[in-house]
Amino acid sequence: MVNTLRRFAVIAGLLSLASPSPAQMRTSLPVAPVGGISAPLTPFTQFAAPALSFSPSLTAPSLSPALMPSAAPALAAALPVSVEQGRSFFDGAAAKPDMRPASLTPARAPRGETVALNDIALPARMFSDQTSIAGELIRAIDASRVSIDIAIHGLALREVAAALVRAKNRGVKVRVVMNQTHVFPEKQRATRSAEVQLLMDQGFEMKMLRGGDMFGIMHNKIAIFDEQVLETGSYNWTHAADVWHWENAMFHADQARIKAYQAYWDWMWSISLNIPSQAPALPTPIPEGEPHPGLPPAPQDDARPVQFNGEAFPAQAFSPGGVTAHLVRAIDAAKASIDLANFSFTSEELRDALLRAKERGVKVRIVFDADQYKFLSEMRWFADNGFDLLLSRGKDGDKGVMHNKFAVFDGALVEAGSFNWTRNGEKNNYENAIFLDAPDDVAGYAAYFSRIRAQAKAPEPGDHAGPHAAPADFHLRH
Repeated sequence: MVNTLRRFAVIAGLLSLASPSPAQMRTSLPVAPVGGISAPLTPFTQFAAPALSFSPSLTAPSLSPALMPSAAPALAAALPVSVEQGRSFFDGAAAKPDMRPASLTPARAPRGETVALNDIALPARMFSDQTSIAGELIRAIDASRVSIDIAIHGLALREVAAALVRAKNRGVKVRVVMNQTHVFPEKQRATRSAEVQLLMDQGFEMKMLRGGDMFGIMHNKIAIFDEQVLETGSYNWTHAADVWHWENAMFHADQARIKAYQAYWDWMWSISLNIPSQAPALPTPIPEGEPHPGLPPAPQDDARPVQFNGEAFPAQAFSPGGVTAHLVRAIDAAKASIDLANFSFTSEELRDALLRAKERGVKVRIVFDADQYKFLSEMRWFADNGFDLLLSRGKDGDKGVMHNKFAVFDGALVEAGSFNWTRNGEKNNYENAIFLDAPDDVAGYAAYFSRIRAQAKAPEPGDHAGPHAAPADFHLRH
């Protein structure tokens, strides 16, 4: 009875603050305790609630701030904004945690289908089953007028190399950071590609950069054209990537993004080596069981413009030392689905985060490269633990590999780039990861995942060769 009187006192106090109005209303009392007149009130406006009627009926006043006491402005600012919110208050919502809808992040505008470079339209996103990525790279190179800064793992495309020579010959400043093991191959019987040799012979400004242990690499695939357009993705500048592999690439014209990538490229250039006449000594192998210190961390972009389920992400992140933590947060923030297409996977942190997602009911679907799965026990773990896992080879089901490294979270966020979800990718490689929340980017990658998944197959016992093999036996770090 005391609580009922308190509830009525709250209502009566509110009604007494304003001038009379001819409008009449019927009202219901709160069902749950308010906790006293001094308890915080859920804001409300006029509404009709068909419950307990009073006779004579109450007259609902208009809440005029001019007639309210000094406390009225704060109260008026707290009043709800809809009939439904008012009804919720009187039906007992005051006893629950704040039930008002959380403020929603404004929807991002589509990025569009093309990006302009000196009046040439380039595709915003490219998938190797639909687009000749090499052809679009050549168009971007040929459209450049001032500068091209490149960081590539390898180069084995004659037409792309010829386009770079044309650019240099017409006065474009072309600078290249190349993975060292493609300048001086370390695998037995491996040789430098004719295209890399051509750039060296033509006197390009060219440096080399190596990863942090025996298998660390400079794995980026980045080009910045005239400081106006960025190209990145999983796509290596090779014939195999263009013809046989599942790959993705993209062009961006966002200046903040380009500035961050340029800063990262400048840093790599500053720590890269001029190409010597003789191959440098190989790194000393680290004995098994001893700690792997990893490389010094890469510079990062401090901005966090990408919003996803209450978490803020950078538009891009770089390794060494800057990607995995963001991916863990994205996995932990996912509420409904994660679609992952990944060439190679060895990260315990990311494995554990995906298991947490699966256990809380997130639908996790994975497509791995079949060749990597054959040798990596870390990838077989997902099949052993009941994940929805399929395996893919190249586009024709035989030659090539499923070389993508991207994930789609809740159909609202994409992570892509060069970064394989591996220990080495985080600690010992130079990599980039790009976060995309424009709806057309997300839709494009979601559709691409569906196409890859449609031709993939479930793993069979013979698809995994056995214990974790030596990294030299397969493309673990690519």
